[in-house]
Amino acid sequence: MRDWIEEGRPHLPVDIEPGITLAELTRRVQVARGRPLRIDELPALSDSDGALCGLWLATDDVDIILHAPSESRLHREQFILHELAHMLLLHDRVDDKVEYVTGSVLPDMEPATVIKALARDSINDEYERRAERLADVIATYIRSQPVSRFSEIFG
Repeated sequence: MRDWIEEGRPHLPVDIEPGITLAELTRRVQVARGRPLRIDELPALSDSDGALCGLWLATDDVDIILHAPSESRLHREQFILHELAHMLLLHDRVDDKVEYVTGSVLPDMEPATVIKALARDSINDEYERRAERLADVIATYIRSQPVSRFSEIFG
């Protein structure tokens, strides 16, 4: 099912159905992009006055999602889904207004290794709204249970 696709917008060819898991979605994104995806918590994001909850780094050979710490599993999942949504919507290819992460957030990352770093904190940005909308749709798919054959027959 690809009802999450916005008409006429480029997108990554990934099927997302009700009952999908975050692990399975991550696997499908890796396959579609042809590269590994690393997801890590970055405590430094909790020091950024809450403005930045996650970011996606595209390097020469790997995608990296970094997210702020949270005690809530659902909150962490939403941070990750938002960054995956940027990937699914191909925002690394269509967005020319990229803000690069400063050394204060990623002091050990060599700037030359990062091709693109999507780390916007304005929810008024068109790309951010699209990514958040898609992340919400995917979250409902993850939280819904697939219909079993038994339920189809007996309700």
